[in-house]
Amino acid sequence: MDQSTRVSGWSYFEDGEYITSGVIDMSKSKLNTDERSFEMAKELWKVLKKYKPEHLILEDTQKQNSVKTVIVLARLQGMVIGYAEAHKVHTHILLPSQWRAALHFSQGPKVKREELKRQSLNYVKENFGLELIEDEAEAVAIGAAAHKIFDF
Repeated sequence: MDQSTRVSGWSYFEDGEYITSGVIDMSKSKLNTDERSFEMAKELWKVLKKYKPEHLILEDTQKQNSVKTVIVLARLQGMVIGYAEAHKVHTHILLPSQWRAALHFSQGPKVKREELKRQSLNYVKENFGLELIEDEAEAVAIGAAAHKIFDF
């Protein structure tokens, strides 16, 4: 999962094979940030309930422009992890640099965010034949990387 309080991407793999993916888009929501994060968590729980995965892969919360944003994202991540633990889903958290390295993406201080997003879009198109929006493409890339990193 590539989680955010506005648009969260998710993907589902079975035995290392891509099955499906999607996004939960709350970007037009009139809710305040805290309310939106709770609603996003509930929507992500629905995805987990529907697909019943054995493993949940989350991109770790990373440095943001504001401390408040980091706190809100950490709360969202905690709500998703709590649901997963309560339903016996093994949770794994990957740093963005970890999953990108597994897919041999160019990264580092000189590589801009837009380039990192483009690499995800290109990876998904080249390896899965899918043309997706950024958040969904990153979720698929995270899932693909997890299957390279972990021995599921």
